[in-house]
Amino acid sequence: MPLKLTLKPNEKVLIGTAVLTNAGSKAEIIIQNNVPVLREKDIITEENADTIGKKIYFIVLNMYVDAKNESEYHIIYFKLINELMDLAPNTEILALIMEISQKILEGEHYIALKVCKKLLNYELELMADVTG
Repeated sequence: MPLKLTLKPNEKVLIGTAVLTNAGSKAEIIIQNNVPVLREKDIITEENADTIGKKIYFIVLNMYVDAKNESEYHIIYFKLINELMDLAPNTEILALIMEISQKILEGEHYIALKVCKKLLNYELELMADVTG
């Protein structure tokens, strides 16, 4: 099923392994085949992955866009979730990790990224409780 994207001026989008920038006014594009697609706002770079949650998001993102090397990312992913569970062992985090892992196993990496965003929000709440 084709995917229709509407891009704002200067908005970037990752399609497959290519980063495209809308150089004009509002643009609409239709992607006819099944390739990884991420808007600029949904991308975390390695440099910006400064918390355990962001590192997990970054690794799942790499699984999504670099499927041929996914098994290498699995090794890092499992180390990170073990580290997270050591740091903050609670049922909410465990439930999110289980949901992310299930989506990865099902090959639904984009949905896994959406669940990772819930993990990032929960991580922010935990950090606010600690600092507040």
